[in-house]
Amino acid sequence: MSLAPGSYLGPYEIVEQIGAGGMGVVFRARDRRLERDVAIKVLPLGALSEGAQARFRKEALALAKVSQPNIATLYDVGEQDGVSYIVMECVAGQSLAARLEAGPLPVGDVVRLGVEIATALEEAHEHGIVHRDLKPANVMVTPKGHAKVLDFGIAKLLAPDRSSVAQSTETQGVVGTLLYMSPEQASGETVDVRTDLWSLGVLLYESITGAPPFQGAGTLGILHAITQSVPEPMRARRLEVPPELERVVTRALSKDASLRYQSASEMSGDLAGVLAQLSAPQTSPQGARRFTSAALVPALLAIILAASAGTWFYQRSEKRHWARGQAVLESAKLQAVDKTLAAFLMIRDAQQILPADSQITALVAEMSSDVSIASSPPGATVEIQDYTATDSGWHHVGTTPVAKAILPNGYFRWRLTSAALGSFVTAPVLHSTMRFALDSARAAPPGMVYATGSTWGGFIAFVGWVGPYDLPPFYIDKYEVSNRDYQQFVDAGGYDRREYWTEGFVDAGRGLPLAEAMARFRDSTGRPGPSTWKAGHYAEGRGDYPVQGVSWYEASAYAVYAGKTLPVMAQWYYAAPPDVAGLTVQASNISKEHVAPVGAFKGVGPFGTYDMAGNVREWVANPVHADRRLILGGAWSSETYLYSEPEALSAFDRSATNGLRCVRNLRPPPVAALAAIKPLERDFSKVTPASDAVFHAYEVMYAYDHTPLTAKVERVMDETSDWREERVTFNTAYGHERMAAYLFIPKHVRAPYATIVFFPSARVIDLTNSQSLGDVSFFDYIVQSGRAVLYPVYQDTYERRVRTVLPGASQEMTLTVQRFKDLARSIDYLYTRADIDTTKLGYLGVSMGAAEGVIYTTLLQDKLKTDVFLDGGYFLDKPSAGRDQADFAPRLKIPVLMVNGRYDFSFSLERAQTPLFRMLGAVAADKRHVVLDTPHDVRAKRPELVKEVLSWLDKYLGAVR
Repeated sequence: MSLAPGSYLGPYEIVEQIGAGGMGVVFRARDRRLERDVAIKVLPLGALSEGAQARFRKEALALAKVSQPNIATLYDVGEQDGVSYIVMECVAGQSLAARLEAGPLPVGDVVRLGVEIATALEEAHEHGIVHRDLKPANVMVTPKGHAKVLDFGIAKLLAPDRSSVAQSTETQGVVGTLLYMSPEQASGETVDVRTDLWSLGVLLYESITGAPPFQGAGTLGILHAITQSVPEPMRARRLEVPPELERVVTRALSKDASLRYQSASEMSGDLAGVLAQLSAPQTSPQGARRFTSAALVPALLAIILAASAGTWFYQRSEKRHWARGQAVLESAKLQAVDKTLAAFLMIRDAQQILPADSQITALVAEMSSDVSIASSPPGATVEIQDYTATDSGWHHVGTTPVAKAILPNGYFRWRLTSAALGSFVTAPVLHSTMRFALDSARAAPPGMVYATGSTWGGFIAFVGWVGPYDLPPFYIDKYEVSNRDYQQFVDAGGYDRREYWTEGFVDAGRGLPLAEAMARFRDSTGRPGPSTWKAGHYAEGRGDYPVQGVSWYEASAYAVYAGKTLPVMAQWYYAAPPDVAGLTVQASNISKEHVAPVGAFKGVGPFGTYDMAGNVREWVANPVHADRRLILGGAWSSETYLYSEPEALSAFDRSATNGLRCVRNLRPPPVAALAAIKPLERDFSKVTPASDAVFHAYEVMYAYDHTPLTAKVERVMDETSDWREERVTFNTAYGHERMAAYLFIPKHVRAPYATIVFFPSARVIDLTNSQSLGDVSFFDYIVQSGRAVLYPVYQDTYERRVRTVLPGASQEMTLTVQRFKDLARSIDYLYTRADIDTTKLGYLGVSMGAAEGVIYTTLLQDKLKTDVFLDGGYFLDKPSAGRDQADFAPRLKIPVLMVNGRYDFSFSLERAQTPLFRMLGAVAADKRHVVLDTPHDVRAKRPELVKEVLSWLDKYLGAVR
């Protein structure tokens, strides 16, 4: 376009044309209002469609906010007679492209300009702006030798509009100058800030050597060079190039963007270090003798100034780089391990360094909420701590009442301290208004804590919806009843005083007289007391441990003696909310090796109770059947999910894992809360499996493409006298993900190996790292017997935990299909191993793995010889289409061994186990149901379990030689 001198564009008088390029013609003009010269870029006709005009102005306004000495400022945008134009700072000097026409620049000048250009990029990137056309023609060198970057964001302004959600830091489409394009930009892929760092690397290379690093015959030749070729080292063209500078440029030109500099601040810091090195004087021994004091002072000053500049650039860049890059990454890692407070404080520190960064500001808003805090009486100091980081410091929040505290969205320990009432530690669920009844807590009886009371109701696994109940306030034992506490009951004649034994004795539906019942409550020496005691006394040094081995009847009698009662189920879950189970179990003695003293673990509840997850199971008042009672919370050896899932045992059960905790009611709980608990039921005699046509549709839902696995043995994780454990990875069949699996290869047996593919119980969902695998004791004996075991890391387990999936049929179906594909791909992987006998493959699933395994192995039975289901059965809630085990079980024809507990509440013998076994499609001779006298963990009878499983595998996979 041609504009004559003296003509106007808006208020700007054209003086002369000073440049032209693919993105328009540049004129020097005079802004008569402000009496200053400006540069006006007139865009080509049609560069902006009518619909893009609004976006153009919006983007230009964003660019106008960028203020940095090395960026030419954008003043204005306008449109006149169909001509769109951009008004910029008029920079005196010469373009870098013009400077390079005379040949390469001095290395020191190039590095200094590189630092300034990188700093300009850093500022723009903070505002979400990517240049996308950085090249020598867009860099002005001022008369004093400083860099000014032009046309910042112009490429983005002219990019085609996108119908998807706007992204401030990512754009698409091939826009820019070919010689300076990154590989992803040249391919038309999505680009981000790293494409500018590539272009800066090209610019530095050309400024030092006099030629761009990637050249070729025509467009295709250049594209091939950009995407395929490695440029000649700069030092091969110019000997004085420092190795450190070569490394900076080489990294900037990495074709893999993940290996490139990830931020301009990081690159500017490295360039500043090179600049400081170049500024230091280089002397030889001979030259040193001629180095006079007159020359020393300015030389030293130069060194100090250069070092100071380098240090300033480096420290500033390091802080900004940490804030934008490392802080965000480290914060995400902290959140992934449930250190929400630490993550929030880190992001808040980053915000102090980069207050204008939109991403960090958005993160702070997303991670936090406004919370008001009150206490009775007021004046308490409030502190919080990450729930699972008990060794971390306390974060001061304020003194009650706190009108508006900005707190992270998470689950924390709260410590409230008052001069009059002392210090209290609790862990309530975060709400917009937090209230702490400190006076009521202080008034609690010794050894008890105050529960405020509220309306409680919720979904309990294998029970369904319970409540709601209006629970009045009550006191609850802070710790489990200890051996020392229970000894007082025994010594007071508790087993002889009839007034404490108020419950009628019923066993297997038969009423028992008092004498016959009391004869069952003897220790190992025949004296009255828990089953784990001797001679009517607990073991030496075990006074602070929870009492173990008491029946429901003994627990009830102790409660009467203590002037208390056993809690009802609603009270127990109110004090130990299942919603925070994933965090509570991490701080509690559950799924561990040994029982611990009461309070030794820090798993505190919302009212200040401890050990409600694990240590010992705790009896509650509610019956399930005439002779069974609920027992909650799990023991030290239990799966973690038993913290929030109930168990039901005979009221006479005196297992070493059984203990108790009591409550003292301020008012009686609702009568309905005392009623018998009715588990979920489903009448499978009335269930009709899906037709073949419908089942074929399900098969299509689960189908997957057999794309390349790209499998890799990452490393040997462990090697014992029995096996070698390898960690392998391969591609999933969805989402472009990689998954890991652990292969246990037996020793003392020759390959190829019969192999079992393992699927664990739901307890592993609460474990965060697969390098510490759970449920190994369900299969270790199989490897010791000479068979290999493959343990895949399924979706929603370990580090693949899906924390954003919400409950609902569609989400559950998606997860089920993904897990099936994980199992299928794991079997596909076994087919690639020469040391695996793929004619002898089996499946072993535990609990979750057994229940879901009915679906998965039905679809994969052409590759499997047998199934082993431990602790499994039918789910009793209403399944969604495609997830109903009853549609699959009749079609499961391969041999199946089921091993279950007779007292399993999760998958009860009558309602869940037997119906599944009866409906299995295997012929009668090829299916076996073994029922052991255990609750929901058949490892309690490990010798019988091992015998049954190995005998079954010998029969259907062949004996191991």
